[in-house]
Amino acid sequence: MSVAALITAGGRGTRIKELGTEKPMALLHGRPMIDHVLEQVMLVDEISSLYVSVSDNVPMTREHLRRMGVALLETSGTEYCHDLIQAAEGIAEDHILICPADLPLLQAGLASQVVREYLRRKEQSLTVGIPLEKALEFGVDVTFYENVDGRPLMPCGVSVVDRERMLTREYLPGSYFVTDTADVAINVNTIKDLRAAEEVLHRRLTCP
Repeated sequence: MSVAALITAGGRGTRIKELGTEKPMALLHGRPMIDHVLEQVMLVDEISSLYVSVSDNVPMTREHLRRMGVALLETSGTEYCHDLIQAAEGIAEDHILICPADLPLLQAGLASQVVREYLRRKEQSLTVGIPLEKALEFGVDVTFYENVDGRPLMPCGVSVVDRERMLTREYLPGSYFVTDTADVAINVNTIKDLRAAEEVLHRRLTCP
């Protein structure tokens, strides 16, 4: 069974406009945030193809990725779920690992583990979630969480889905993959989030 990776980068990024640049191009440790995500996803052995969805909201990001030779999928940039369907229509693989471009701390090892678990469970979707208490400990601005088996979990935006079922636009039954690391907890929507991600990445790169 083939698995593609889709990095979503076409949103408006309105909450981080004060940076003066498109969110995927915000510098983190001297490099555009999306480069960190690309670097890790490219290391996932279970991934056969990598795509990035873009839109007219992110012309600088589109040009940056085009120069890098990344496969791009054009979307409307108007609504996240609608754009996911648009992007999925341009993917041939059976399954899709979905990852937002604003999760720059994602590491290949975790992404690989999530894909393997999805394939093992044989469900239509697997969503990565953070325990609510851990998200709050990381200083995350929690806007949504749901109770799963009596435990509050915050979905982080990373998931693996059955592409064909996704294209039906119907509800995808599935389960959660629970993790408590900063890898997927810090979703960069504000300058505060960017600074928090910078601190974690700095520790990773400087501590043995």
